[in-house]
Amino acid sequence: MAADGVADAMCTHVIKGPRCERPELPGPSAGPGRTLHFHATDTAPEVAAEWVVDLTGDAITWRRAHEKAAVAVRGPLTDLLLIIYKRHPARGAGVEILGDEKLLDFWLGRVGFG
Repeated sequence: MAADGVADAMCTHVIKGPRCERPELPGPSAGPGRTLHFHATDTAPEVAAEWVVDLTGDAITWRRAHEKAAVAVRGPLTDLLLIIYKRHPARGAGVEILGDEKLLDFWLGRVGFG
């Protein structure tokens, strides 16, 4: 169910978020190299609990994939879901962030959850 929750969040909120104008949130803009990878560490491979948010093109996209990204967030699936829904801090026990943490902060600051 948590994997479905992440996919639902991607469909309904994530693709809207980073392109919204919020000048009070300075940071990197969309463009080359702007990708985020969320990787659940506690699921069976057939669950395919990995997602890539791609800010590199004209439109924000996401896909289920295992790919190298500018920033990777690895942890238990439930923690990833709570991070995406802004109900859990990204930096916490059991969660690993690799790469461009500023991009992650930028994205979380603009994703469609309050």
